[in-house]
This record gives sequence, C-alpha cells and structure tokens, in this order.
Amino acid sequence: MTIVFLTFGQLFGQDTTTYRQANASMFWNDYTFIKKNKSDKSGTFIQYSGTDDMQDWYGKGVFTETNKKYFLIFDTINNHNRIETVSSTGHSDTLYIKWFDWRGEQQKWFSIRFADTTKNKNIFRSDFLTGSVKIPKIELTSKNLSLYSFGSRGNIFDFFVADNIDEMNIFANDLVLMHTFNKRKETLKKNGKGFTTIGMWTNEKPTQFVIQQK
Repeated sequence: MTIVFLTFGQLFGQDTTTYRQANASMFWNDYTFIKKNKSDKSGTFIQYSGTDDMQDWYGKGVFTETNKKYFLIFDTINNHNRIETVSSTGHSDTLYIKWFDWRGEQQKWFSIRFADTTKNKNIFRSDFLTGSVKIPKIELTSKNLSLYSFGSRGNIFDFFVADNIDEMNIFANDLVLMHTFNKRKETLKKNGKGFTTIGMWTNEKPTQFVIQQK
C-alpha cells in the first residue's frame, strides 16, 4: 500500500515522506505524509502497519505541521461494514459479488454461502482473477447470505439480497486479520531523527520513528 502511494506521488509531482518505527521486530509501522509541494505545511497521511502473521492495521486522514510537531486527524467515516448495489444490468439472471476491505482494497479470495447452512450447504467461490463471485439467481433459494474469507471457518459478514439487485460490492473487514487504528487525533513530536509518538507494542510509551530512504 505504501509503495502504491509513493509511486502515485512521484507520478503527479507530489512530495511523499515515510517514517518507520525504529527497532521493530517481526512487524512494521509506517506513517507516510503526502503533500502537493515540498514546502506545504499540510496534506494527507497514511498509517500502515503489519505483522509477520499477515495482520495489518490501516488509518488515513489529514495533517498540518509546525517546526516542532505534526498534528494528525484520522478519517474514520468508512470504518464500518457497508454495501453498494447495482440493478438493471445486462446480467439480471446472475448476481455478481465483490469484496473490499474498509479502505477499499479488493479481496479476491473469498466465498459466499447461505446464512443457514443446515438447509443449503452450497458454496460459491470467487474467481481469483476477477475477484468476483457469480451466483445464478435461480440457485438463490434464500436471500440471506454470508461472506467467508478463504480458509476461514467463521463468516465475516451476513447480508440480504433484494430481488432487483444484480451486483453487490461488500465493504467488510476480516476482523482477525484486518484492523483500523482506533484513534481520532494524534500529535507527533519532531526531533533530529524524525519524530516520536506511541508506537506499536511499546506499552503506551513514545518511541522513535525514522525517515525511510526513497
């Protein structure tokens, strides 16, 4: 994710700077600041962290800075499960379903099952190339469905399908692996190496973040 935004920043002439938590073992914790111009004192930011066991944490928002501090405001408006639907398409006999996490990253490995698996055990698996599940509507013996991630035993999200819906984009986090930062505001204190703030697994103590070379 960080690499994507750095590349976009370079393509469109934006200035990007990434800081990483120092002395991190078996995880990383990055803040990336994006400005239109290097001299700007405000812009957008992304905080992205991950562990070796494939868990990740994500946050984004806007920031302002002074000579001594960064002031961050996190955008939490999409931090919840939601569905976008489309009707009146050219495939009214088939339901197309795609899965995205809360930040909008498409997840291509998943399946859809009936919410009541005691009555219908059918499993509709995604096409790994397109990331879509296609369900013939004639096979929808129930309108109550559940989303499962690949290899998961428990369902991620239960939902209902109305008769006139042809396409669904589901935005839901797999709460075992996908996390959002539970904070609204944060202040980062600058120093000669980068800045300090409370890092991951630091017992709520400030820790050093250092600049990453591009």
